[in-house]
This record gives sequence, C-alpha cells and structure tokens, in this order.
Amino acid sequence: MEFVTTAELRERRIRWSAPGKSRVTHRDHGALIVPHSSNLSAILCAADIWQCDWCDILDAKVELCDQSLPPTKTPFTI
Repeated sequence: MEFVTTAELRERRIRWSAPGKSRVTHRDHGALIVPHSSNLSAILCAADIWQCDWCDILDAKVELCDQSLPPTKTPFTI
C-alpha cells in the first residue's frame, strides 16, 4: 500500500473539488470525465482513477465538456 501524506490528501481533495469538468481521453485507458481547474489537474485526476503514474498519460487529450455531466467516481474516499 502506498504511503500518502496529509499534504497529498489535502491537494487531492482540493483538485477533486474543482468547479469545472473536462473529458480526458487516452488511447490505452479510454475516456472519463473529471473535475477541471487546469489541464494538468485533469490529468492528475484521471491518473488517480486509472491508478497509474500521471507521467504515463501526458499524451492524453483534455477537452472541456458539458458542466452538467457528473464526474467519474473516485476509487477512494476524499
């Protein structure tokens, strides 16, 4: 199990509470909707769900999407 510090949990909580939403698409992982405050934060949220290192998905496509769509559920508690 990965050791997560309080600062990392706080940063993840702030990132997942962003008001915008975007669709992140990757050729190996598929597509999902995540909170969006920047393209990097969207990629970090996608990496949380896909449970991979965010550096592995830098070639993902990030697009703003309909704000009424719900984001993909997280595999962890925030």
